[in-house]
Parts: sequence; structure tokens; C-alpha cells
Amino acid sequence: MLFRLLFVLVTILSIQTSQASFAVKPNHALTPGKICTPTDADFYGYRYKEHIAFCTRDITVEEKQKVANQYGGIPQSQWSNYEFDHLIPLSIGGSNDSTNLWPQPIAEAKIKDKLEEQLYLQMSAGTITQAAAVKKINDWVAAH
Repeated sequence: MLFRLLFVLVTILSIQTSQASFAVKPNHALTPGKICTPTDADFYGYRYKEHIAFCTRDITVEEKQKVANQYGGIPQSQWSNYEFDHLIPLSIGGSNDSTNLWPQPIAEAKIKDKLEEQLYLQMSAGTITQAAAVKKINDWVAAH
């Protein structure tokens, strides 16, 4: 009985380890970040006092596959473990371009989402510029 329990635990740990072997940090050669512009296909309008271009969320399965392949070939069966995250969040003027996307592990994405919400509120209030918000995102990513 103890042997069977140990076997199950080792199996679970090896599955988790294999899932964790995929990209955790954005590769800046693949994902340098990109700001939304009025020429983007999913441009929706402008936001905030700073008149920031806003793109609607529009990431196709094909784009996710491209990003997953660039980041070590993450199989589609593992996608639920990741958020195809915008390095520069849409809420602060990021683009849906693949150069702004990376597969971020879900647990880490939930932490980054809190920062994104704070920056969104600050930009809405006009207490932070887009450039300063992007810097905070890049600093956070570098530190994690």
C-alpha cells in the first residue's frame, strides 16, 4: 500500500515537473512588447486622459499555436496551465501582436493581474503615464 502511494506521488510530481519545464519568463527576442496603434486591425479607439490607443482582445488559436511553438513547443493539451499573456497589457495600451504575447504560467499570471489592475486604475485616474506603466510591467517581469 505504501509503495503504491509513493508511486502515485512520484508520478504526479513528474507530470508537474514536465509541465513546469516550459517557458516561465518572456523571451525578449520573441516578446519585446508592442503598443496598440490606430493601424492595428483590432484597434477600438482611445482611452484615458493621455489618449492611449486601445485594442480589443483578439487572439486566435493559430496565434496561440505560433506563440506556444516559439516557446518550446508547448502542446495544446498543456495550454490550460498557461495564460497567453500580453506582456504590455491591453488595459494600458498593449497590442495583440504576437510580439506582445507569451505563455505565462497561470499562478504567476494571477499575481501579475493584480499589478495590471493597479496600473489600469492609475491610468484611468490620470496619475500615471503609459510609459511609466509599461516600465512598471517590465520591472515586475524582470524581478520575477
